[in-house]
Amino acid sequence: MDTLKKCRRYAMSSVYIVLTTVLISSFSLASDPGNNGKIAFIANLTGTPQIYTTNPDGTDLFQVTNLPPANDLFALAPDFSPDGKRIVFPHDMTGALELYAIDTDGTDLTQLTHDGLFHAVPRWSPDGSHILFATGGKYGLAAIATIRSDGSDMKVLTTPVWESLGASYTPDGKHIVFSSQQDGLISALWIMDLNGKHQRRLTDPELEAGPPDVSPDGKQVVFYTHQDTPKPTSIFKINTDGSGVTRLTSEGHMDTLPVFSPDGKKIAYMSDRLSPGSFDTWIMNADGSHKKRIILGAGAPNWGVQP
Repeated sequence: MDTLKKCRRYAMSSVYIVLTTVLISSFSLASDPGNNGKIAFIANLTGTPQIYTTNPDGTDLFQVTNLPPANDLFALAPDFSPDGKRIVFPHDMTGALELYAIDTDGTDLTQLTHDGLFHAVPRWSPDGSHILFATGGKYGLAAIATIRSDGSDMKVLTTPVWESLGASYTPDGKHIVFSSQQDGLISALWIMDLNGKHQRRLTDPELEAGPPDVSPDGKQVVFYTHQDTPKPTSIFKINTDGSGVTRLTSEGHMDTLPVFSPDGKKIAYMSDRLSPGSFDTWIMNADGSHKKRIILGAGAPNWGVQP
């Protein structure tokens, strides 16, 4: 009888171990960051600025768009959809900087906005249902706004009094981190609710912090300094509670527009450190180590997941 009880306990323990292992594995898979896919960027490699994608090592270069000439090379700053299948970007082919989306294979180009206003720096929401961007015109210098992914239901979230240029959702989709001149500052990073309420400043005024990108785990924000000034820019990161300011690149260069990789272990950015007067696309580890140039004459990078 004792032997039978021991066998039953052993069997139950084995089942518990198996179930626990399955649950832990499921939780790990559910919380794993995305697999690093292609990097999208802007470059003028054929006579007109176009959006390209490449592997993180600079191989497998692919031209996504075939657009008419644009007035500003880096105004076309792209952003991958959460599933890595679409890219949203601005373009002034109609005479105004409107938002467009396109499949990563270059098909299904769709114009999302049609109001003739200034729209720039678009970013998808984590669930892919909305797009966050900076808008100008009748709203002032620039304000943070959202639309649905089909271009409908535009909502302006920030004051039209101060310029607000560049924003990023937190991964849980509950907050927005953005740069702004409000409070009379040259530029600083702020965080707010999805409806624009409960705004709180994250960075000190002297950093003059520019457009942010939030890490996939939601714990850190990467940005560049001296936004809206002619000073050389450097890349920093900060915790989402405003603590732990850390410099990632050295002074004396124009290092700008940083974005995290989907797994949060690397950062893509543009820099002139090896090409004075021009920009290249670079990647580095999230701690600022192992900087590497991957594409010459290119910038405004964005990193997508592997579809």
